Amino acid sequence: MKIVQTFLVLIALLVLSCNTSTKPISIEAGVTKKMAEYRKANISNLEYHLNFNIPESREEAISGTNKICFNLRSTEQDLQIDFRENASLLHQVICNGKTSGYRFESEHLIIPKGELVVGKNEIDIEFTTGNSSLNRNDEFLYTLFVPDRARTAFPCFDQPNLKAAFLLNLRVPKHWKAVANGKLNSKKMDGEQSLYSFLTTQPLPTYLFSFAAGKFETITREHKGREHTMYHRETDPEKLANNTDEIFRLLFQSLDWLEEYTDIPYPFAKYDIVVIPSFQYGGMEHTGATLYNASKLFLDKNATNKNTLYRANLIAHETAHMWFGDLVTMKWFDQVWLKEVFANFLADKITNPSFPDMNHALKFQMAHFPSSYSVDRTSGANPINQILPNLKDAGSVYGSIIYHKSPIVMDMLERIMGEEALQKGLKTYLKNYAYSNATWEDLIAILDASTPSNLEQWSKVWVDKAGRPTISTEISTENDQITEFAITQTDAKGNPGDWNQNLNILLGYEDTSEVISVKFKQPQLAVTEAKGKKTPDYIIPNGKGIAYGFFKLDAKTKLFLLENINKIEDDLVRGVAWINLYENLCEGEIKGKEFVLTAKNQLAKENNPLILERMLSYLQSAYWLYLSAEERLQIGKHLEDSLWIQLNEEKDMSKKSSLFSTLSSIAESQSRLEQLFTAWKEEIAIGGFSLSETKATDLACNLAIKMPEKSEELVATQTERIENPDRKKKMNFIAPSLSADPQVRKDFFENLKKEENREIERWGLDGLTYLNHPLREKEALTYLPQALELLEEIQITGDIFFPYNWLSASYSGLQSKEAGDITRQFLTERPDYPENLKLKILQAADLVLRKE
Repeated sequence: MKIVQTFLVLIALLVLSCNTSTKPISIEAGVTKKMAEYRKANISNLEYHLNFNIPESREEAISGTNKICFNLRSTEQDLQIDFRENASLLHQVICNGKTSGYRFESEHLIIPKGELVVGKNEIDIEFTTGNSSLNRNDEFLYTLFVPDRARTAFPCFDQPNLKAAFLLNLRVPKHWKAVANGKLNSKKMDGEQSLYSFLTTQPLPTYLFSFAAGKFETITREHKGREHTMYHRETDPEKLANNTDEIFRLLFQSLDWLEEYTDIPYPFAKYDIVVIPSFQYGGMEHTGATLYNASKLFLDKNATNKNTLYRANLIAHETAHMWFGDLVTMKWFDQVWLKEVFANFLADKITNPSFPDMNHALKFQMAHFPSSYSVDRTSGANPINQILPNLKDAGSVYGSIIYHKSPIVMDMLERIMGEEALQKGLKTYLKNYAYSNATWEDLIAILDASTPSNLEQWSKVWVDKAGRPTISTEISTENDQITEFAITQTDAKGNPGDWNQNLNILLGYEDTSEVISVKFKQPQLAVTEAKGKKTPDYIIPNGKGIAYGFFKLDAKTKLFLLENINKIEDDLVRGVAWINLYENLCEGEIKGKEFVLTAKNQLAKENNPLILERMLSYLQSAYWLYLSAEERLQIGKHLEDSLWIQLNEEKDMSKKSSLFSTLSSIAESQSRLEQLFTAWKEEIAIGGFSLSETKATDLACNLAIKMPEKSEELVATQTERIENPDRKKKMNFIAPSLSADPQVRKDFFENLKKEENREIERWGLDGLTYLNHPLREKEALTYLPQALELLEEIQITGDIFFPYNWLSASYSGLQSKEAGDITRQFLTERPDYPENLKLKILQAADLVLRKE
């Protein structure tokens, strides 16, 4: 079989060579799939020998050299090397020992084919780095090259299926520390600089190449004979004392679990972590130098259950990437989900032992279904598998579908195959493609051999198709017995649906319930097993939490859940019911006031922390986005009182933290605001809950918006109280967005239009969210057209999540028809607007687009 496969590959290469000899590869901005496929077919044994000279001042340029070594199969084409910077930053190019007559065109350094040879080639390039992906701060920097940003820093072949060995040398200020993918080989002092030399890495794609340098402190722990170092800038000794041991424990637990699950020892030379203030993401899986967001790892003393769980999952997620994504990498970013699905899917398994008392099925439900539904309910829903002709648009494929729907789909796959068979298939997959690349189709071919199910057909429905089914029940009864029971599925447009999945239909009664399990793959199914059963008080079609879709509630079920959801004793079923209720709110089947009052009335009755946190999250969203100002006035004070009572009565500090955050968010009455202001000003406990610096800062920002007459005092005092220099800089940055002066706020937005003011994305997004607070909607509407106009630029200049996060912040406080009209007008006037960005707008604007 392998001989046949090798022969077919050779034939394909021969055909490619013949084609390219007659037709030159076009030169286009970005990294086109066609060009990438040509380079993959012709380039092998790739190495980068990189040197960077990093000055202390972020205003000074960073100089660099890159020796690119590789074998070339054909010289029929000029060679395009990616460099998304100005040609003036290229200072010298030497190809195979001679000065190159290169040209620069459309983000590519182009080496004439006459300078190349079949076999080994060496290209030496002197350059000045671009800064857009170096994240230069006053006292540190770090690289972030995912998905195609390495080419903004140095000339390279910036595609995931051309893995290379990296040899790196860094010159940094002598009082700085440096860390990179490879192990440190040597460190030498040279005047006012230190020279760090790192050993050659195992094969890596350019998006995983990484280094960080700056004023970092380090903590090192040993595990199974290997040292692991954490680089950080945290100045709070209490936070370090409370979190360090747990961070390392979670890291070591993840490594041990993955080595056992995969039967492959940790596949890289080292595993250090770098904890970055205001990092753009939760983490980034650079081998040897994995980046983490400081706020996600160094938690407050009374951290919520949600934050504690998130940290555990985050560390497990990034560690799982060492095998799934780093050891075996997708061939192209249209299947970036292939690494994310296993990172999230396995992270849930890894973290289970850390939370032995937790309902893990409920944990999985709460972690993934709400986020996935937030996209799949919109007219901008995208499939898991996406089309990507050019890597310059790769950032747009990221989102909740690849991070949250894909683990749900993988859970379905595990149920089809069985845990053992799936694990065995994954072991084969990792060993077959170690230090190389693979596709979803490669994996399915391995798994298909282990199951009688048609996984290819299953994949077409769940992986290649966008959206979710709308599933409804139809019931006929007589004499309190079911005479007919049917389930129906349609797509978003009302067309018959063909999603294939197992439904566990729960028939609920006041004091009991029973489940009917059916296989559902057709537009309508008569559930004959229900005939003759007692008429239920409520129906949960996804009663075991494994089915996916919008479950439209019948009138009787809706009424029962709104009034008696606490009577559902099973935590998983009750959690599923809350998600179903909220989705019915979003789809217009339930009114905002109904939902908010139900949540208010259930606060004191809910004991499960996972469900309580989900309720509170839904409550904040429903309060601000699904109630009118008049309705908030009617019920807001009662809701505040309920939260205040619950906050004072609750004994669990994690739950107190969640309750306080919600109270801080929704409080509007003058008496409650004064009460919160006094607690903040005098730094006293609220309901037995002491404010950490993080909580106090969040409260000060909330109060500054709601109490404009005190905004100056709130911002100035809180800024002075913050001791950590990085967090103090952030507060100074966002301060104008909290001002009582509309002109100051307008100037802040104008400044966000400048790329240099969006360099630290988290700061900009927080400020934009404050500008667009629901209480400022009238003003926010004036920013919306400009925010939309900036989106294309933001995709080019920002990191992968920034375009959608920019939109989310821009729409975060909007609920009016006017916002929907602005959005529709923007898209109507631009019929050729990029489809990938149009989908992001439709996702973020879903609520206001429903206002006709």
